Amino acid sequence: MVVKDKVGRRRYIIARNMPYLRRLIEEIRKIDDKAKIVYFDDRFAIIRCRHWYKEAIIQFLNKQGIKTYKTTGTIKKAKRIIRGITP
Repeated sequence: MVVKDKVGRRRYIIARNMPYLRRLIEEIRKIDDKAKIVYFDDRFAIIRCRHWYKEAIIQFLNKQGIKTYKTTGTIKKAKRIIRGITP
């Protein structure tokens, strides 16, 4: 396994999907310019970011009233966690 020091490892943040979350992605990109929403449905959203910006993005989301559930290293695991969260 190669450590991605220059590029950064990806982290997937599971968050509650709110109507205004897509508008906040521009503010999130000010923290990490590579961040984006990679998956969303009516209840949850998955935000991909680099690992060294993960805590700053989580704090920003919590200040905006968006609940974050868990952070993982793969999107497959993130989707599995979403299926396990009860509504």
